[in-house]
Amino acid sequence: MKRLNIILTATTIALLAGCSSAPTLGDQMVERGKKLVSEGNTQLEQGAIMVEQGKAKIERGNRMIEDGKQVDSK
Repeated sequence: MKRLNIILTATTIALLAGCSSAPTLGDQMVERGKKLVSEGNTQLEQGAIMVEQGKAKIERGNRMIEDGKQVDSK
């Protein structure tokens, strides 16, 4: 019986060692998480650029409004 346990244990270890080269579910989840973080960072950077562009447009629009009011008041 002891010999059978040793054989089963050795077989189990060999099977696990053979399967270790395939990505596990955890590995797949980690890789997907890294990809999502990368995509999120890219979108965040793009969004920050868009926010700055929007602020510049608002400033230009406000200056035009003020200039228009001054032109009409003369």
